[in-house]
Amino acid sequence: MQLKRPTDKELCKRITEAKECLNKKKGLFANPAKTVAELNQLDIGHANEVWELIKTLLSEISSKDYKGAKPPQKSYEKATIGHELLAFSWWSSKMAKQMYMKFVLKNERFYYVSLHECRSTEQKGDI
Repeated sequence: MQLKRPTDKELCKRITEAKECLNKKKGLFANPAKTVAELNQLDIGHANEVWELIKTLLSEISSKDYKGAKPPQKSYEKATIGHELLAFSWWSSKMAKQMYMKFVLKNERFYYVSLHECRSTEQKGDI
């Protein structure tokens, strides 16, 4: 029997890798046009502020917060096409609300795909 991916161990490793990428200032926006609207909704004034916020939010999540497909879906964004999308939903102490974050790790870089307050029962895990 094949295990469903991603495993808890794999997810923990990906979260650690994401933090390491951002500590090395290797964060990019997969789709900058989409990002602007999300950052406005989060009341983030400057795009550079998002990286510190994401580092903080990554510290709040764990493998149990994974809400993506098993196995992970592949990205269709031009910058990350074909790479695995990692989606998480959790109660954020920092934001004081249920949050949703999706990202891609590619070539030792963190790609921001989505970050916003949860909008659906699927993202909240109430399937």
